Amino acid sequence: MNIVIFSRAIRSGKTTELQHWLIAQKKVAGILMPDINGSRKIWDIDTQNVFDIECINPQSNTESLINIGRFYFYTHAFEQANKILLSALLSKPCWLVIDEVGKLELANNGFYDALQQIIAVYHQPNAVGKLLLVVRDTLLEAVVQKFNLPQTNYIVVNTLDTLNEFNKQSIE
Repeated sequence: MNIVIFSRAIRSGKTTELQHWLIAQKKVAGILMPDINGSRKIWDIDTQNVFDIECINPQSNTESLINIGRFYFYTHAFEQANKILLSALLSKPCWLVIDEVGKLELANNGFYDALQQIIAVYHQPNAVGKLLLVVRDTLLEAVVQKFNLPQTNYIVVNTLDTLNEFNKQSIE
């Protein structure tokens, strides 16, 4: 299996745990979306660059925004994140991490464009490395359906211990 879905409840520390997990990993690329000082950021795992994605004050903003619920995100930040993901795919990492696949992607926004291409690559049995998708538990079924993930090509984990075990098995 080439695709691992890391799924738990919203605000259960998935991103924070992934940051700790990444320390012990080699050749990992992709993006995380941590909350830093009260706003969501994009963290490029490969370069360690961090940039704003959440617009805190949309009323005084002049840039193009994507709105989902109470959140407003910079359109250009998602464009940059999609480029990071597609570039990471070309580098053939051991793990390609996408944090997180959610409501925006279900509405064909956010990381959707990159996700379609990336998932198509990891659907292939000869794909190099593993794809790690972070999905909140309430959206898991919808994400699996939206991206047409066959049960035989992904597993769902909800603890990093399980993820570490999967990593060991894939190396052996």
